[in-house]
Amino acid sequence: MNREEALDKQSPNVCNQGNVEKNSLSLMRRVIGSAALLFPLLTLTILIHVVLRYTLGINLVWLEELHWQLYAYLGTLSVAFSFITNGHVRLDLLRNRFSQQTLRTVEAFGLMFFVVPFTGLISWHGFRSVMQSYVIGEHSVNEQGLPCTFIVKLALPLSCVCILFVASIRLLAFSSQRTDSTLFSRKKNVQSSWWNWRLGVGSAIIICLVGPAWWVGQIDPRYALVVVMFGSFVALLFTGYPIAFVLGGVAVAFIAVGYVTDYLGYTLTFDHAGTKLYLGSAAGFVNRIYGGLLRKPELVALPMFIFMGLLLDRSGMAKRMMRAMQQLFGRVRGGLAICVVLIGILLAASTGIIGASVVLLGLIGLPVMLHQGYAKSLATGTVCSAGTLGILMPPSIMLVIMADQASVPVSDLFMGAVLPCVLLAVLYVFYLVFIGNIRPEDAPLGSQQEGSAKVFFDIILAIVPAFMLMLVVLGSIFAGVATVTEASGLGVVGASILAITHWLCRTDQEHQEKFDYRTILSEGWQCCVDAFSLTGSIVGILIGATCFAFILRELGGDKLIQYGLESLPFGPFGVVAVVLGIIFFLGFFLDWIEITIIVLPLVVSTIGTMDFQLVDPVLYERHEDFVAARTIANTVWFCILMAVCLQTSFLTPPVGFAIFYLKSVTPQEVELKDIYQGVVPFVMLQLVGLALVFFFGKYFVLWLPHYIYG
Repeated sequence: MNREEALDKQSPNVCNQGNVEKNSLSLMRRVIGSAALLFPLLTLTILIHVVLRYTLGINLVWLEELHWQLYAYLGTLSVAFSFITNGHVRLDLLRNRFSQQTLRTVEAFGLMFFVVPFTGLISWHGFRSVMQSYVIGEHSVNEQGLPCTFIVKLALPLSCVCILFVASIRLLAFSSQRTDSTLFSRKKNVQSSWWNWRLGVGSAIIICLVGPAWWVGQIDPRYALVVVMFGSFVALLFTGYPIAFVLGGVAVAFIAVGYVTDYLGYTLTFDHAGTKLYLGSAAGFVNRIYGGLLRKPELVALPMFIFMGLLLDRSGMAKRMMRAMQQLFGRVRGGLAICVVLIGILLAASTGIIGASVVLLGLIGLPVMLHQGYAKSLATGTVCSAGTLGILMPPSIMLVIMADQASVPVSDLFMGAVLPCVLLAVLYVFYLVFIGNIRPEDAPLGSQQEGSAKVFFDIILAIVPAFMLMLVVLGSIFAGVATVTEASGLGVVGASILAITHWLCRTDQEHQEKFDYRTILSEGWQCCVDAFSLTGSIVGILIGATCFAFILRELGGDKLIQYGLESLPFGPFGVVAVVLGIIFFLGFFLDWIEITIIVLPLVVSTIGTMDFQLVDPVLYERHEDFVAARTIANTVWFCILMAVCLQTSFLTPPVGFAIFYLKSVTPQEVELKDIYQGVVPFVMLQLVGLALVFFFGKYFVLWLPHYIYG
């Protein structure tokens, strides 16, 4: 009899309690999941706004404000939905090695000390902000804007209350499991060794944090808390708890730490007034999230681009492109791999979602290459590297977030990323051609097929729709005709038309029956739900990082980073090289989202003031204009450098997400070591591309924005 059977027999209420938990969570999932309908609603409002504005010349301010108000509910409720479905991003480096008991302990600890305090404080201050807005009759700053601002402010505390409710259910479930598990005691020596191991790891972490904190504390007592706070965040990430709530939980914890240190006098000296943190400081969370995250029209494009990518993913367009281009490149040595790279570029320019691109290329390209006799390492490395182009090629959700964090126009980053992305693709193609000639056994030729007008027509028919969608989305942004939000809405409309067309034309292989409209609705709804969950995982990290960065700056984290960068004896380019080295190292363990949101705001202000000679001062009559232009040029250049550097994080073990995305869809004969071996040359190529962008950024990054916008 195993442990679970014994628990069921000795505790007959466990099954009933589990059913209550499942039913409650299922009900919450359905209720909150219905908010996924906001995707088509938001798309419809953007489409109406575009039609009225560009055909009738009517610009309705209230309709434009409705975009980001719908996004506010879409983004916040999606965080709660991802929490219910366990869709939040985790660092699984050590989590897979934990026992079931340890995993339950981590989950219970996270609920009690991360989720409940964080969402509880936001709920409290959020509802206070809503009541204040209602009492004073707050409305839009624009006369033609929407009234009743309290309605949109209600989105944040409402979603936090939902998370609190789910957390309470899970804590009750953990409590009942804990009570029943006391019937079984472990051996004392095993328990003793386990506690000794945890004590040793905890002591090592404390020693590693206290040493740097004491040293930095000699500069300013508050800076020691910055070191401990950042170190605690990194250490707690390895527990495998969702990153969004680790960020928020650490922020709340260090509000208390700052208050205690002020009370004890640790940070109070004649030169320093202390942290001045207390529980009321969490009111700044609500103001930052609402004013800096939910009100920005640019971020409306974030869920829309995700939705667009998933529509194209489920429509089958990429499979059609692969079949058509295979006929064109199948007779060229290394041609199939080149075909995968070219399709990766089209997917990158159409979706901007790494997971969708890698999985899709793995499903449609990898089996064909393996069947033709390609080396497993070359085939898998090509798929991984081609799929990661989506994080750099516009419209990239990473560039959207970077533009928000660095306070630069999204269009500048989109334009600046085009040539670096093309550069990486060219390096990939040259490498594949080179390998195909020096090691022909790794890239054998396929069956010889005669070209025909039908083959050419199939290729055109497969490529033109994706190209036209890319032209509509990016062309409207680059030409300054449409905003990023409007372009994202048009992209979703175009992707929906293409997806519906493909669903209607696609046949069931078994029954040879066309898709009916009920199936189309089912596929569309599934796209909405998947996009809703993925949006929640990203917006959750944005919310947690916003609160984390707020407390880190209150403790003086930005000044500490600025002091550290300015004290480096390497010059401006040396400082950037050091920062990129740190980002490259962090990419081995962390995802691009937390690196972008935590690191970028801390360093971009300092780098923006340095002189890299990217802008000619002779072109400006006033020094103030030159300084402003230099700041924008430096920021755009550094953001693209950081984006190229972060692209390698998808390919570098142990966390490389593209590697695990691909492994989930590879045949059994492909092992993880094959993928590791395959990505190494492409990581080297990306570093070469990074070096070229670093030394020739004036031409690769800034030339195109300057040529288009002046």
